[in-house]
Amino acid sequence: MATELPKIGRPATNALQSIGVMTLEKVAEYDRTSILDIHGVGPKAIDRLDKALKEQGLSFKNEKLSEIPFELVGDVACDNAPKRRIMLDFLLASALADKTKLSQIVVSNFIWKVPGAFELKSLDEFYNEIEAHSTEIKKIEVTHHLTHGKFGAMHGIQTNVNGMKIYFADFIEFESHSKNAKIKIVTSYVIMNES
Repeated sequence: MATELPKIGRPATNALQSIGVMTLEKVAEYDRTSILDIHGVGPKAIDRLDKALKEQGLSFKNEKLSEIPFELVGDVACDNAPKRRIMLDFLLASALADKTKLSQIVVSNFIWKVPGAFELKSLDEFYNEIEAHSTEIKKIEVTHHLTHGKFGAMHGIQTNVNGMKIYFADFIEFESHSKNAKIKIVTSYVIMNES
């Protein structure tokens, strides 16, 4: 059974209908960028489509459904921003203690700094630290997420299943200006609130 489009605004709905896209199943035949390139379809419509697709077990073409075991919300759109995608992948791989994914994202001599606490100087040290402190996460909300040149930043709130909230701000330096550059240094500021 076909699923109707969600409420994405009249201009976006009309734009999709003008190319014959009347259902979510039809949306899933297009990649995210192609839909965003249609005049009348903006980032808010894309976010609503993405959410509706996921609720139906669908995704944009060429995107795997996320298999993360917690809710991810907020400023997580990464269309046409490869470094934003890398930063988000870093956040998720760290939350999941996924060393394979981390090794694809960071340089071998990666540095993680938590001012006033410690500085780790390799992927192995970083992985050992996050694995030792891994916890069951209920939700991660990314409040802001931006990049410019070799630098990026994101902050948000991680809520664990036990109710603990972790407020984080990560300042990221990439190895180069290249759009697919790996992460060289992350400086993290963390506040924990055990409610």
